[in-house]
Amino acid sequence: MNINIRNARGFIEGALRVKTKDSRIVPLKLNQPQERLYNAVKGQAKQQKPIRIIILKARQMGFSTLTEALIFHRTVTRRNVNSLIVAHKDESSNNLFNMSKLFYENLPPELQPMRKASNARELVFENPTKSQVEKQRNPGLRSKIKIATAGGQGVGRSDTLQNVHISELAFWPGDKKDTLNGILQSVPNSQSTMVVIESTANGFDHFKELWDQAVAGESDFESLFFPWFDMQEYRVKVPPGFELTEEEEKLKEAFSLDNEQLAWRRWCIKNNCSGDLDLFKQEYPSTPGEAFLTTGTPVFDNDKVILRLNQLRAQYRDSPPLVGNIESNYTPDGDPVKGTESFIPTPNGWLTIYEKPRGNAPYVIGVDVAEGGADWS
Repeated sequence: MNINIRNARGFIEGALRVKTKDSRIVPLKLNQPQERLYNAVKGQAKQQKPIRIIILKARQMGFSTLTEALIFHRTVTRRNVNSLIVAHKDESSNNLFNMSKLFYENLPPELQPMRKASNARELVFENPTKSQVEKQRNPGLRSKIKIATAGGQGVGRSDTLQNVHISELAFWPGDKKDTLNGILQSVPNSQSTMVVIESTANGFDHFKELWDQAVAGESDFESLFFPWFDMQEYRVKVPPGFELTEEEEKLKEAFSLDNEQLAWRRWCIKNNCSGDLDLFKQEYPSTPGEAFLTTGTPVFDNDKVILRLNQLRAQYRDSPPLVGNIESNYTPDGDPVKGTESFIPTPNGWLTIYEKPRGNAPYVIGVDVAEGGADWS
């Protein structure tokens, strides 16, 4: 088998095997969302940057699988690499550990590094011999993959880590911010490192804070959102007599969906979400706003807010808004000089203008005033 171990894509699709939903062991082939994530990782690596990605997603799109595959490749083909995978509960940790074990067990023999036996949820790639002479002569890679569950004491604090997968951060128990910060302190700021944070939404929590920072360009994390309709298999044959509701018509227009996708959406709400539309929007969002609004506790009606956001996206699809800041001249005392204000376009500005103001028209301004410095005002 001719596999270039330095080619991540070739290694992943040529050497790794996964278990399908119907329990078959098959080669790992990237789907469309996985392809987009892979290209984001490749793009950052090409720029010789530390790989930092945060993912907001719909369920069952395969991001854990691809992230484990990337980490596995980076660990079993290099020396002295420490990788950590942290899930939100034991069941998920076990699943991710079994996935990594399956990768190893199905590697072609010529690609299998030596592996030391371990009772913990970790794969240690070093010479298993008890002979110190032999171990010194041929130590093996001395690399390892460790799988942990969030909430444990000192997760990730004792090692220097090159690769980290943070799975379902929004559902971590305890102080997720403190746990995550402890892990991130263990990752050097070097181009050989990779951190991938992925989660579905769970209200306005630390994951939401990290997502907003990435979207605003306030961190080095690249934000990637994957709506449910990015998954090509999320479609079913349109049943006889199928007619779209008013809401489905608006979704179809806003996101250029077809009836097979909307038929799957209707099926999923009925069969996988117990008929709960809000649960579907949490698990299978169409927009980042929908994901967080549905799982939060807002004063205003979620459905109406989301519907209006979708209408605006359709309305301004061909005329993207202006983003920038308002700047002005200042007096020596630091006061702005009236009449010198101007709008300066900048990608990460705090002001978004969807439509320029019209003369002789009434306007209403709503203001969210910060309380106790908890958010920006």
